[in-house]
Amino acid sequence: MEMKYDREPDLSIMLSPRPSQSSVDYVISSIKELLLTKKMVPGDKLPAEMELAKLLSVSRGSIREAMKILAAFGIIEIKRGDGTYVSSDIEGKVLFDPLLFSFILSQPEFEELKELRMLLEKDVIRLAIKNAGEEDIRELRQCYESMEILKNGQEKDYDRLLNFDLEFHHILGKITKNRLLEKIYRFVMEYFSPYIAQSMRNHTYFSLESKETHRKLLDAVERRDFVSAEEAVENSVEVWETLIFKSGGETR
Repeated sequence: MEMKYDREPDLSIMLSPRPSQSSVDYVISSIKELLLTKKMVPGDKLPAEMELAKLLSVSRGSIREAMKILAAFGIIEIKRGDGTYVSSDIEGKVLFDPLLFSFILSQPEFEELKELRMLLEKDVIRLAIKNAGEEDIRELRQCYESMEILKNGQEKDYDRLLNFDLEFHHILGKITKNRLLEKIYRFVMEYFSPYIAQSMRNHTYFSLESKETHRKLLDAVERRDFVSAEEAVENSVEVWETLIFKSGGETR
């Protein structure tokens, strides 16, 4: 059922300038706070750029930059000729947990990202092995096989391939049967998606090492082999690091 966009809350009584923060960060944190407190909900329309800039006492340039960031993470939808709305698909997102939202703004070092992914993915695959049913494993294999067909095809559909890659990890998270871990893992993999996309554009993603990573993860789950699973995760993260450096991705 399509969301109706007919509510435009009066933000003038909800927002106030806060000069102690950078302008862009303040705009983002203000929108986040309104969503966390449910003063704005999916489908609500945001004020026009000029009005929002006035309410928050920031420049229109800061508003535009903040809106780009929020749009990139799917928090808002910019409808050309109509306005800017809170995304109607916001329920599936985990960006509004204060800790996770601050993660976006903290610009972590690459080594921190690597350590986070290593620790998180080991727990994910351990629980996936423990809790996955046969139907879960079939779903994971089907995703893997679809991804391999695309990888090996003559024409590379990078958007679909990226979606299958992320879906593989989303399924891994889902079959842990731990909803909190699933949400955190989904968030982290979405955060890493620009790196995966960069390696695709530079063709390092299609290396033999890269092709082996998903297969090893799948094999470990299918055999319910905890030792192989841990080795597969370590291999996957090391290959991921190599792809990023080869593709010229930013490591901050």
